[in-house]
Amino acid sequence: MATLRAKATSGDSDAALELAFRYDFDPPRNRRRALRWYRVAADLGHVDAQNYLGELLRDHVSTPDAKHEAVSWFKRAAASDHSEAQVSLGVSLFYGEGVSRNRTLALKWYRRASSRGNASAMFNIGQMYRTGQGVRKNVDQALHWYRRAAAKGNAGAAHWLARIYDGLEDRPERTRAAIRWLKRAADLGDAQSMCNLGVRFFNGQGVPQDRAKAAVLYHDAANAGDEWAAYLLGLCYLEGTGKRRNRQHARAWFEKSDAKGVKEAQDALEQMDIQDLQKTRCD
Repeated sequence: MATLRAKATSGDSDAALELAFRYDFDPPRNRRRALRWYRVAADLGHVDAQNYLGELLRDHVSTPDAKHEAVSWFKRAAASDHSEAQVSLGVSLFYGEGVSRNRTLALKWYRRASSRGNASAMFNIGQMYRTGQGVRKNVDQALHWYRRAAAKGNAGAAHWLARIYDGLEDRPERTRAAIRWLKRAADLGDAQSMCNLGVRFFNGQGVPQDRAKAAVLYHDAANAGDEWAAYLLGLCYLEGTGKRRNRQHARAWFEKSDAKGVKEAQDALEQMDIQDLQKTRCD
């Protein structure tokens, strides 16, 4: 660390960025020091550092002044054809964070980033066409951009392809295509897609019924943060479907789901409490 700091202090922008990464991502994290070294590297003209500095200012400092400064760093890096910065600038323009909202200009930056192969930019363009925000709604165009993003491994794009082929946006259902993209999104780590695929296996919808596999998918999705999957996994343990019956495990997953606001999980916990109380009285 001392050698790296000496190089960074002497004007080595790569060393300054590496030092920022150490403080930003290695435990114990110290974002104040990360911010300092990102700024050193950014001032030295390191475009990656300029984008990381902007992201840290926008997402973690998050004051109005910080968001405004973030945009200035995104602009500098974007002007150097840094595709991630072009996406970051597009996001700021789309939501009006640190800059006046301008979705037409956001689309321009997304398109520039997409021309450099940036999958996030392709996904964001797809989102704009699907929702009709900043452009006239066009689901065919949304599908086009989602396919391009998904081909580059964008999990969100695969998720929306699955949902649209499943009948969303008033499209005819194409079950085989929906399942193919749902599996792809799940493989790419999309928690909601893991849960949705689990529901299909649990019910045998378009796939052979396999409740043990459904429970595995619920578990993976819940660990990835999906609150509904945590509730469904709790049901698996409570009812002994796909998992061996275990009320303690059921309660633990219901509690995780309830903590994220799932009313059904709260109801399940209350019902378990009533049953436990009744059992105690009988004993």
